Amino acid sequence: MEEKKEEVEIKVENKQEETASEEKEEYTLEKCIKEKEELQKQLEELKQKLEKTEEAAKRLSLLYQNIQREFEDYKVRMRKEKEEAKEEGALRLAKGFMEIIDNFEKALESAKTATDINSIMKGIQMIHYQLYRFLQEQGIEKIDTSSGFNPMEHEAVETVISSQHQPNEIVKVIQAGYKFKGKTIRPARVVVAVPPEEREEIT
Repeated sequence: MEEKKEEVEIKVENKQEETASEEKEEYTLEKCIKEKEELQKQLEELKQKLEKTEEAAKRLSLLYQNIQREFEDYKVRMRKEKEEAKEEGALRLAKGFMEIIDNFEKALESAKTATDINSIMKGIQMIHYQLYRFLQEQGIEKIDTSSGFNPMEHEAVETVISSQHQPNEIVKVIQAGYKFKGKTIRPARVVVAVPPEEREEIT
């Protein structure tokens, strides 16, 4: 009887172990299925994000290409406008000088038969005035030499020791200087006075 009782107990224990094992396997399988579903969900989300990122990258690439193309067109347009502006400026200068040359040629023709030197001088002065006014219209003006030596506008080609002039006073203009819109394009070449005690040349 005792042996049979032990056999029954062993069978019961085995049965319990099998049941527990089955429940464990069932739990593990259910867990794996849930994890798989979760991973699939995450994978789907990553795919959607990747698709959105690729679409955004394509839009940015097209935008960059459009901007680059527009910039190249802009450079071509600016280069063309700059060339046209240069041509227009050259034509404007040419037309202005044509009128002056016409008057100069008329003065030369008149000088061949003129007997009055004053009339010849008057014609030359008119042409000089016309030329100077034309330069002013282009933004070119003569550098002032009445306010003393200025190394930014004047070039001292010679100095004269004198007690009758103020130090650094411009005694003589060798060659006129000019400015274009306030910027010196050619300094005036001048002779400058220095007091007797200073014999160093101004440079």
